[in-house]
Amino acid sequence: MPLLNFGALAQRYYPDKTYRTATRLFRRELEVTKGLLRALKRVGYSPTSRLLTRTQVRVIEEFIGEAG
Repeated sequence: MPLLNFGALAQRYYPDKTYRTATRLFRRELEVTKGLLRALKRVGYSPTSRLLTRTQVRVIEEFIGEAG
């Protein structure tokens, strides 16, 4: 899993939502989780990113847990 689509990961966290809604909710979660965006930016994340690296996914999981 070298790169993961942002929307695909969002749907893992919000499986009952549409792709678009899941993506919007997931971006909001990243913004409101204290320290998460700062940690993601340290590993190369940009708010306009559509693909996430394995490292970025691990950072997200450290802060908000694994999906599903």
